[in-house]
Amino acid sequence: MKIPAFLYHYYEIEQGPFLNITQNKFEEAIKVQNNISVGFNSKRPPNYIELRFALEKRLKESFVAKGGKPKRNDPFYFTLGECEWLKSCYKNPGVVKIPLTAIKPEQISFTYPDSMVSFQLYDEPKLSKYRKACNGHVYLLNELKVLLNEYGLPSEEKWLSQENLKYDRYVEVQVWDDFIINEYQDKA
Repeated sequence: MKIPAFLYHYYEIEQGPFLNITQNKFEEAIKVQNNISVGFNSKRPPNYIELRFALEKRLKESFVAKGGKPKRNDPFYFTLGECEWLKSCYKNPGVVKIPLTAIKPEQISFTYPDSMVSFQLYDEPKLSKYRKACNGHVYLLNELKVLLNEYGLPSEEKWLSQENLKYDRYVEVQVWDDFIINEYQDKA
């Protein structure tokens, strides 16, 4: 399977791109989440911030264990290829498009699908009917082709028509380097 050439970062235009709720301290992150009143992100569970901080720690540890060299504690989130559905998470969505080749291999990781979903599918017995062997794992760029050959690229057609794929909205990309702020901030 051909690997998409671009990464997409979706964001709320009013807030700007390249913000991560966990770049804040825990208490501030809770305040930020509590102020989100529109879109899919407003429907997060009460323990979302606690889950997000724990997940990002797990993501980073898994990435480092595989040889990744993060330059941040929290990654910037992208999708591998476009995902129109993600625009529904925002009141006024914006998008930044970055070539996959712009990121150094040691600064990028992937989960299939979204990292929160992937690890929940892996951890939660009640979700076992949706679980795949790729869930709960972090992948490096050099593993991406094998991952996509095995599972394909998620698509709206698949997740709307196949119950067992309903959580597979996109392949999430985590970029662990600040250079993208400087390089792509003004292209938003």
